[in-house]
Amino acid sequence: RSFVLKNREKFTFMNSITFKIPFIVLIVLLLGIGFVVTYYLKSQNSTIIMTKESEIRQEAEIIYTSIKNNMLAGEAPIAVSLFRDFEKSSLAANVGLYRADGISAFSDNKTIEVVNRILGKSRFPEKNKFTEKLVVTGADFTESVKNVSDVFVKNTDKEKKSIVIYKPLLNQPKCSKCHGVDHVVRGVIRISSPLDEAYRKAKSNTVFSVILYSIVVLVLTGIIIFFLKKTVITPILSVRRVVKSVGQGDFDTKIMINRQDEISELSREINSMIDGLREKFRLSKFVSKSTLEHVKKDDDITLGGEKKELTVLFTDIRDFTKYSENKDPALVLEMLNRIMNLQAEIITSYGGDIDKFVGDEIMAVFEGDDMVYNALSAAEKIKKEIKEINKDQEMPVYVGMGVNTGEMISGNMGSQERIDRTVIGDSVNLGARLCSIAGNNTIILSEFSYEYVRERVSVVEHGAVSVKGKENKVKIYTLKNTL
Repeated sequence: RSFVLKNREKFTFMNSITFKIPFIVLIVLLLGIGFVVTYYLKSQNSTIIMTKESEIRQEAEIIYTSIKNNMLAGEAPIAVSLFRDFEKSSLAANVGLYRADGISAFSDNKTIEVVNRILGKSRFPEKNKFTEKLVVTGADFTESVKNVSDVFVKNTDKEKKSIVIYKPLLNQPKCSKCHGVDHVVRGVIRISSPLDEAYRKAKSNTVFSVILYSIVVLVLTGIIIFFLKKTVITPILSVRRVVKSVGQGDFDTKIMINRQDEISELSREINSMIDGLREKFRLSKFVSKSTLEHVKKDDDITLGGEKKELTVLFTDIRDFTKYSENKDPALVLEMLNRIMNLQAEIITSYGGDIDKFVGDEIMAVFEGDDMVYNALSAAEKIKKEIKEINKDQEMPVYVGMGVNTGEMISGNMGSQERIDRTVIGDSVNLGARLCSIAGNNTIILSEFSYEYVRERVSVVEHGAVSVKGKENKVKIYTLKNTL
């Protein structure tokens, strides 16, 4: 059960505006700024890498031109020296010249032998010192030789990232005198340059951008949430607290928001509504429960009624005029209200509806299967409580009560301007007559009511009596107690 309650609290909080608004703001900022940052970060990193690649291509052209010019002049040793100088500088990590068969140049006397054979004489002496013999294979090298075109290869999957450029060295007319005319490509210059620094800068740029993005999102989220909390959430929660208090019956609470916006306008409307509710709540104390229920159920309130089998209970304070003589009016009113309030609470607790107060008299209506028994139980309880009150009174107070059951007309009586919802009829009048003939703290019920509860009450039977407004005599009973 505790787990369910915790989940309910969590669910309630996640559905509140206190959670939803900051959450939505955070998501919008994350997506909006995140999209912009991602786009520009990708563009920046791409620019960094492309700029480095462009530099490498330009450097490769410089290297290529230098090597080509030396090779045209037949200065192979100078070309080899240039390779090493380029590698020592920042222009390239590795520079090499390879014959069309993929074997590194200057690693043997093969080229000298071919040249001397074509020239028909030993113009170039064979060498006895060679560079390290290396072999280049692969589709990239083959493509450069076959298509006689530059090939650029990016190696970014490895730990050490680099770009490799294959540039074919053409067999130009000046070269063909010594190297022959049976081939187009004399060799391929392979230039390898690192891209690690460019990718390191891109990574640093990414880290910096992510940190800056996080800080900006957090700061903006905080500022926006603070603003929304101050201008929207707090006022709405204030409205909620007031509405909740009104729902619990507090009509004195008001919303205090001194601003000029939609929420302040809403607050003024709610305050006006509270004033109206307070007036209606106070007015509700002047009407019966049945009237309130009728108003709730029916949209169209018209004059008219219907016949119902109901029970009425009349109570009347005996000799109250005599009781009030020579007494302070404030004390008299206080005592009257005390007795009337006591009776009303008891009647309501037994399901009765206070139809009206007439001076020191109460008229109550009961309905339902146990209406007679409930009316008698309420009367019995009133009698008992009045006895308790009299123990502390110099001059005792007495109440006479009459109960009758029968067919009555229940409905809206009066005019279009002033309507009273009540019950009328001969059965109502009989209940009032029984109350008038009841003795001090005595409960009189008619034979019609007795028929409903004869097995559930103890009574004193009386003979038939004449009652004002009734042609025939009515048999009555005095309630001793309910069973």
